[in-house]
Amino acid sequence: MVNFLLSVQQSINLVINSIISVFKVLLMSKFSVERTTASKPRCGILGNGPSLNTSLERDIEFIKSLELFAVNLFSVTEQYTQLKPRNYFILDMSFLNPNHVCKNGLQHMASDTTWEMNLYMPFQMYNSAYFQSFFKDTPNIKLVPYNYTIVTGFTWLKHWFFKRGLGTPQCQNVLVGTLFYAVNMGFKEIYIFGADHSWHEMIRLDDDNNLVVSDKHFFQQKDFDIAVKEKSYMSQQLFSLHKAFYGYEVVGQYAQALGVKIYNASARSFIDVFEKIKVNEFVNKN
Repeated sequence: MVNFLLSVQQSINLVINSIISVFKVLLMSKFSVERTTASKPRCGILGNGPSLNTSLERDIEFIKSLELFAVNLFSVTEQYTQLKPRNYFILDMSFLNPNHVCKNGLQHMASDTTWEMNLYMPFQMYNSAYFQSFFKDTPNIKLVPYNYTIVTGFTWLKHWFFKRGLGTPQCQNVLVGTLFYAVNMGFKEIYIFGADHSWHEMIRLDDDNNLVVSDKHFFQQKDFDIAVKEKSYMSQQLFSLHKAFYGYEVVGQYAQALGVKIYNASARSFIDVFEKIKVNEFVNKN
């Protein structure tokens, strides 16, 4: 009886979430979405986790053979002008904050990009005069806005919206959104690097019972701490991590439905949705 009631409740939730998603798309999404296509059958996504340093040393030739995606603040690194990624994906609305470090990332993109590159951002960001001001004199950078409208509900409905760029999975982390966009671009194989996702190891309470989160990227020499100033409980932090990892499950199911293979080639990673590979062994085997 309990299982039956749970099944009924799940079915009702699916119907409700599907109806809500339809209204969200109708009210929030742009229906004239520009689509870009893959120039190669394989791409690589460069996360900013510390393990990317290992991948850039160990797997650099393989990485260079892929059509590359960079994310977030990759543009502030020396590797940006060395690897010249064809694609750059951002999602965080901090890129609209003139007092945030993200401003530095935009400035580097605008000044350092001497090759043709597609820059993907949500429509909300694209429509910002502040954001646009960085790229008014950058002929090498093509701005490609996308809908960030989270849809849930029946799988067939979600995938219908996904394919048309009208809806997306929840992207608690920018790599989820990048993976999703890469799948829609038509790549057959996608390789992820630098996706450590070891945040749970860096959450702690200080002596005054304040929640503190350490953060580190591949281009930083040491960790730095972020004090969560507003009232926050450990459960909320862990729920955020759940949403981040669950996003990979949704993208993984969508990629599988389209016959797209996603490989996690990160030297260190807690993502367990995709096949984990070591590049040298994988290349020799294939």
